[in-house]
Parts: sequence; structure tokens; C-alpha cells
Amino acid sequence: MKKTFKFRGVSALVALVVAVTVVTNTSPEQVEAKSFLEQTLEKITGIFTPEFPKPETIKGIYMTVSTYANEERRNALLDQMIASGGNALTIDIEHSGGQLAFIPKNEQLLELNPGKDTIDLKEMVETLHDKGIYVIARDVVFNDPYMNRRKPEWRIKDRWGGLWGGEGNLWLDPSKPGAQNYNLMVIQELVEAGVDEIQLDYIRFPSTVLHYLDFHFDEENFNRGDIITDFLKKAYAITQEANVELGVDVFGAAIWGNVDWKIVGQNIEQLSPYVDVIYPMTYPSHVSPGYYGFYDVYYEPYNFVHESTKKFFEASNKEADPEIEASEDVSTEIRPWVQGFAWRVVFNEDYVNRQVEAGYDGGANGYMIWNAQNNYHVSWPSFGINRVTETGAK
Repeated sequence: MKKTFKFRGVSALVALVVAVTVVTNTSPEQVEAKSFLEQTLEKITGIFTPEFPKPETIKGIYMTVSTYANEERRNALLDQMIASGGNALTIDIEHSGGQLAFIPKNEQLLELNPGKDTIDLKEMVETLHDKGIYVIARDVVFNDPYMNRRKPEWRIKDRWGGLWGGEGNLWLDPSKPGAQNYNLMVIQELVEAGVDEIQLDYIRFPSTVLHYLDFHFDEENFNRGDIITDFLKKAYAITQEANVELGVDVFGAAIWGNVDWKIVGQNIEQLSPYVDVIYPMTYPSHVSPGYYGFYDVYYEPYNFVHESTKKFFEASNKEADPEIEASEDVSTEIRPWVQGFAWRVVFNEDYVNRQVEAGYDGGANGYMIWNAQNNYHVSWPSFGINRVTETGAK
């Protein structure tokens, strides 16, 4: 069910975000960022995306833009998904590395990232809606090699004034107003194209504990979680105005302990009021046997996925921000990413099914299956598993 936070118009949205921004950073660059958000909201005022009938339980797959562009393969996968009981697609809107897979209509965005005409966003949405598919546009946010090279001033710096990172570590500084504004422009394009949901991936700081990195924000008074949440408030202001849902991909480890989230800035309790959906990446392959007492994750994924999902559910369904006038439904959906690939685990149909069952039992009301190569022959049967209880952790 869509979160039904009610903001008191565009002015209230701006007031909320501006108040948070002023607290976080008062540099001239950040003041410009406030003005940018106001301009973006003015542009989308009156754009109300007609709500595509959202399935009660989202069950879908991930697809690369290159797979989508191959019409024969795309249709074969989508037809198989629908026949198996699936109803949603997470689709890349960028090529690997960060170049947009469409030609932007926003002239400023076009100058920053000219894109490629691999897909037409509106045509893609219409094609998928005609098949009865809920459209989730995946935007890779701060791990962006393409924009890293085009705008080196947005990169993370070291404490000696140099630029940090080489190939494989080409991150934008999440606290740089330019990097944030660029991604808000991408979100605006997706909203105007009529997608049902925008899913932000790599919405975090790099998972490094290097102490010589020098971020733009005031690290003595604020933490990385403050910066990520501040950005999400801006993104959420845009999506709420246009009736589009906002989701975030988060580390499965972000809910365990009190260390990982501080490194990457994914504070679940802090950010959950500003998203509609949280996608925990609770892949069993990404933890080692013995992690928090889970010794058999490569053979039996249920316990790890269940306990992780339950913790995400409990952390994200807290009292809403007092600045938001909320109706009776203020819950955040938990929709885990299911491991649909064989790395490190005994991979078969049962392994996928057990993750799905664990997610439902932990409070999820849907799931998406990830396979980077878009090979889902092992995973199709999982779409026949239905939720047998009301949403809620047990």
C-alpha cells in the first residue's frame, strides 16, 4: 500500500527540506542547492502521474537496459515472468558506468550527461503498462564513474587536496550540492516520464573506513546518515508531488550492529519516513558463516533472511516525522532483494523459495529477484508462492 504522508503543498515541502538543509550545512553552495530544489518543485507542480494499479504484492525481476533493448529477449523474459505470476520490473535507466540510456529533455541535464538513445522513457513505460507490469526505474546515485570523469570537482577528496579513487572507486561525494542536484534532475526526468516508482541504488557513501578522506560536509557535527537522509528528503519532495513512489536499495548489513550503517550512511530509522519502499539486499552469499550466529547461510538461507527482514520491518515502521501531516497509513514497505544467482551458495529452486518465504514471514509484502545476467530459469517457480498472512513480522 502506498504511504499516504500528506504534505501541505509545495511550500511545505520546500520549508521542510530547507530547514533540514540549513541545519546540515550553511555554505553558499548549499544555499544554491535549496534554490535548485525550489525550482525543480515548481517545474513539476501540476504533473500528477496517473496511478497505475499497483499490485497488492509486488513480485518481479531486475533487467539491464541492454536486455530491455533486445526486443526478442525482453519479451521472452517478461512473458515468462507474467506466466509465472510476476508483475513488476526493475529496469536500469543508465548504462553500466553511469551514462544515461535515454536523451534527457532537461537542457541542463543534457549538458551534464548527454545520454544515449537506447530507450525512450515514456515509450518504455507505456509498453510495460500495456503488459500489466509495474515499472520501477533504477537510478545508480553516487557510484558514478561517468559523472566522476565529467565533473571531477564532485569527487571525494583526500585530506591533502587530491582526488580519491581510481578505477572501481569512482564515487561522487554524496554531500556535494552539485552531485545531489544532478541526481535530483534525473529523478525529475523519471517523474515526468510516468514511471510508477524510482529505486535509488548506491544511495550511500563508499564502504571504506579510510580516515584520510575529506568529505564536503562538516564531519565534526554531522554524520553520513544525516547527509543521505537530507538528500532523500529532497528526492521525496519531488516524488511525492508527482504521485510517484520512492524506494532505496540498502545493505543487508545496515540493520545489524552499530558500525556498518555509520560507514555507508544508511540509518534505517532515520531515512524510512522519507521513502515508500526499502529494498534490503539480504543476499546470503554476502555474509560469512558465523555472521551474527548464522552458520548455514550457504545451504539454508531462511534464518538469515527472516531475521534480517524482521529487523528492517521493525526499524522502518516507527512514528513519522512531526513535520509531516500523516494519515492512518504511514508504514514503509519492506521488499527484499532475493538472491537469484549461484555465487557461493548451493543454488536451486528451493534456495530461492526459502528466501521468499523468509521475507514474507519477516514482514515483507513483496520481493524482487536479482540476477545481473538476467537469467531467471531457476527462480521462476518462486512467483507461485503467495503471502499467507497479513503483512507484519513474525
